[in-house]
Amino acid sequence: MDNVPLYGGADAMKDENLFHTVLCDLLGIKYPIIQGAMTRVGGPRLVAAVSNAGGLGVLPTFGVSPEKLRQSIAETRTLTDRPFAVNIVPMGRAFTESRAKIVIDEGVDIATTGRGDPTTPIVSWLKQHNIKVLPVVPTVRHAIRVVEEGADAVIASGCEAGGHVGTIASLPLIPLVIDAVKVPVVAAGGIGDSRGFVAALALGACGIQMGTRFYATHEADVGPSEKRSILEASEEDTVVEAMLTGKPVRVLLDREIEKLLQLRKQGAADKELAAFATEIRKLSQRDPEKQTVVAGQISGMIKTIESAEDIINQIIEGATAICNKLHLLAGAQ
Repeated sequence: MDNVPLYGGADAMKDENLFHTVLCDLLGIKYPIIQGAMTRVGGPRLVAAVSNAGGLGVLPTFGVSPEKLRQSIAETRTLTDRPFAVNIVPMGRAFTESRAKIVIDEGVDIATTGRGDPTTPIVSWLKQHNIKVLPVVPTVRHAIRVVEEGADAVIASGCEAGGHVGTIASLPLIPLVIDAVKVPVVAAGGIGDSRGFVAALALGACGIQMGTRFYATHEADVGPSEKRSILEASEEDTVVEAMLTGKPVRVLLDREIEKLLQLRKQGAADKELAAFATEIRKLSQRDPEKQTVVAGQISGMIKTIESAEDIINQIIEGATAICNKLHLLAGAQ
């Protein structure tokens, strides 16, 4: 881990640049913390707040019309002069091309991508326009492919994360990806505080991406009931369900998701399960209080709603304290 002097001298332990990694240089940010893109949740207010606090805010494109995406980019620029990114989920060639074109036309310098579509060369498209691209990957195989396409860094995301997930946990995935590619690797999945931040750096990552922790922020674009559902959840209150989007996605358990699981347990046919999943989506659209909450297993760790700035500051301050403790322990040997 050449780029993160976790165990420097006593003076380094007091230096706020202790956590300045290659990711900071690549993206032009103060702290190596990326806010995961979240549909409905991460609008311009949250994105700008994260970027203003020294991290990298990321706007979503999934579930966002082209007009709304252009408006969100423009609004974010009125709220921050710091770097921010746009996330593009490859949802088929037409969707991917249209969102990539907006990113290019609007002069966005940084893009993250979802868990990839081998038939859509999103990375190479964006790189042709000098956009820095950080794909989210769930496997070593996927990481190698996007690096071959020109990715500047990769975000290795374990199955603990909220949203669309793979099957490999963060602890083995992150070092496996680091060993397999020669670009910076960002850790994601199951990270929500300073302990996870330091652990990711100890594994060799150059920074972290968090989504769920930023859900419970004052700037998140969701109502009190959704934020409260995160605060009330335990580590056992999420489930991975493929019927909602056609791909495995980790969400909080609620009454409707429990009904879906019960139908499957009772032996319901796929057609019946798909029809009920469609009703869940329609219910979410009709009633904001019935939204399916996409969240990771760290939901059980979150007990307060904070500002994005406070969350980032707490992570850096807590990580510094941990490193100071480790330094003192090492000196006592």
